Amino acid sequence: MNRLRIFVLAGLVVLLGLGWMEAQDKTAAKRDADKLAIDQLAKELMQAFEKRDAAAVAAHWTAEGEFIRNDGEPIRGRAEIQKAYADYFKQLAGKPKLEVQKDGLRFPSQDTAVAEVTLRLKDEEGEVIASSWRNMLLVREGGQWKIAIVREWDRAVGQDVSLKQLEWLIGSWHVASKDREVTTTYEWDEHKVFIRGKFTAKEAGKVVESGTQMIGKDNLDGVIRSWVFQSDGGFGGGVWTRDGKKWTVDVHGVTPDGKELTGSSVYVHVDANTYTWQAVNRTLDGEPLPDTQPIKVTKLKAGK
Repeated sequence: MNRLRIFVLAGLVVLLGLGWMEAQDKTAAKRDADKLAIDQLAKELMQAFEKRDAAAVAAHWTAEGEFIRNDGEPIRGRAEIQKAYADYFKQLAGKPKLEVQKDGLRFPSQDTAVAEVTLRLKDEEGEVIASSWRNMLLVREGGQWKIAIVREWDRAVGQDVSLKQLEWLIGSWHVASKDREVTTTYEWDEHKVFIRGKFTAKEAGKVVESGTQMIGKDNLDGVIRSWVFQSDGGFGGGVWTRDGKKWTVDVHGVTPDGKELTGSSVYVHVDANTYTWQAVNRTLDGEPLPDTQPIKVTKLKAGK
């Protein structure tokens, strides 16, 4: 009898398990369809944004939808949301592109979904000019997914700075004047998380100065930093900021004889084989130094 009971119970568990798995499969299949529908909603919103069509954007909201930015006063109702987008599109200069990063999607109930995304607005050069986090409550109305509530917070564009934006530096570079020539080589480290640089300066064919440089992303402050160590004992650090093809490095260092040096190095990426370099706003122990003229630097060979 016990063996029969065990057999019956085992069979019942198997049947229940199969039924539960079948129910799971059906739920998963339905959610896959919902995910596709929400992806389509996102594509249509992107298309409406590219066309600067405020009415088309607002059409994807519920009639009494809400938009709340930076915890401010909510904009309520489809008509007011359409007006807000129309005003925004009027003041949007140029032709920036909107990029959407999907951070998460979950379904709290049968007809609701919560989507979390990161938005980045990029200019014609591909530089991030604005960014935000967005949390959206989506609801199913009449078989269609609609936006019910959006909460959005601005985020610092510095968080999108990537060392890959300096990949054009990789390779060997050369600049020469009547009395002096400098060769600099940049390469990725083993894991492509730092760029390593080495430079040598020669006069009359003899090395008179050399040094090393490391460039990396500071993931705490969201900036690119560099550190330079010279063969004569001088050293310094800098923070890189980008403006299109121009990179400015705000430098603070110490000379071999213990004096404080500040200033900015300006790199302008002209093309794949050329950049210019200039030192500006320099001081030595608080005393101003003259700016240098822009110096043309040319590539000797590509790097890895």
